[in-house]
Amino acid sequence: MRKFRWALLWIGLGAVLLLFSVALAQDTTIDTIYGLITVDQAEVRVGPDFAYNAIGRLVRDTSVVIIGRSGDFFNRWDGRQWLKIQFGDSDAWLYARLARTSVAFNSIPLAGSRLLPRDRNGRVPEGFDLSSEICTQWQGGFTQSGDFNSGDRITVTYPGLQGANVYSVIAISPTGNRTPFDSETTEAVILLEDLPWEGGTYTWRVAPYWTDSPRRYNWQQVCLLQTGGTFEKAYTGPYTPTPPPPG
Repeated sequence: MRKFRWALLWIGLGAVLLLFSVALAQDTTIDTIYGLITVDQAEVRVGPDFAYNAIGRLVRDTSVVIIGRSGDFFNRWDGRQWLKIQFGDSDAWLYARLARTSVAFNSIPLAGSRLLPRDRNGRVPEGFDLSSEICTQWQGGFTQSGDFNSGDRITVTYPGLQGANVYSVIAISPTGNRTPFDSETTEAVILLEDLPWEGGTYTWRVAPYWTDSPRRYNWQQVCLLQTGGTFEKAYTGPYTPTPPPPG
């Protein structure tokens, strides 16, 4: 009887260890997203746009590891939905309609890339280098000079991007109020009088754009915003008198 109880104990312990190992294995793979190619000779490109150079093809039923996505899916595929995948020793992009994914497309994390801008003829403007994903080319340092405590402006600089012709610096207040400061160069000036009254620590971010129109709402953003730095600003609203003491 004692041997039988010990056998049951060892069986139970083995079952617990097996369940634990299965759970551990699931935990290590739960973040991996897979795709299965659904067409033959699916083109793989260096960026999330049909204008980018193609660098290879994948045959039907090839399994790929998905790193991220560009775009959103609403009710139909329209050329703006792309998957960033592992392709050999590097990363590449695949039009999302060409693969079946292990999770819903909109549940895949954004990979920080956008469609290329287009001119009035629907073509990518001259000046952009399409041999690699454009936003990976936007690299360099961010600097900041000036202090609102001793002046009324702060000058910021940021890297330039080949092909972009305007940049927008966004100053974000502690409560999320956003004020744009635009420039056609890699330097912009943040003016105290243009900021909200709110005091505290502000964050400035910048993104490159392309446009052939003077109207700001026609500007086409090329890359996502990057954070450049922070600055302090005192409250600059109307004077609030101190109430008299009670009594």
